[in-house]
Amino acid sequence: MSAQPIAQSRPGPAGRSGPTAGRPRGRAGHLTVLAIPENEPPPLQPGARPEPPDPRYVQGSLAVDFRREGHDELFGPQSTRRLDLPDPEAWARRLITAILEAMDGLRPASQLSRWVAPDIRERIDRRGILARQRHQRPGGALQVRALRVCEPIDGVAEVAAVIGYRSRVRALALRMSGVDGRWLITALELG
Repeated sequence: MSAQPIAQSRPGPAGRSGPTAGRPRGRAGHLTVLAIPENEPPPLQPGARPEPPDPRYVQGSLAVDFRREGHDELFGPQSTRRLDLPDPEAWARRLITAILEAMDGLRPASQLSRWVAPDIRERIDRRGILARQRHQRPGGALQVRALRVCEPIDGVAEVAAVIGYRSRVRALALRMSGVDGRWLITALELG
């Protein structure tokens, strides 16, 4: 769009109207032709060797490292102190029940996204998919028979539980870390 004022619409010769009504037919607007910029590197001199590529970058990959100096501590996940978190024992009971229901295929694993680390959620999801494909039915009511919570450091709770699961008694261990004001399961083992 040009910055020129808009021409008033007035009738021109042969009944034409609009901004080009008074102009002769063969005349076009002014165009400026610019040369194509050089974007190729200059050729090497005879006998010269090209510089080796930077070993930090791999061709075909985005050269960004999110693990080091690019990590912003203000906007990443924030650890939370124990005083700002709910009771770990009650929370662990609820999460264990939800996890085992997802492993049985009774609940979608995506419902656990907020409280379970992504790699653990994928494991739970795979087991739930297999249970649905095999048409497995839970072997009895799920119950948490015993639960012990240990808090080794501020904002971390380690849970050991004995559960009745599929008509068997099994052991379950998990680690919950306080992240962004909630418990996040970062480790899970079911024996």
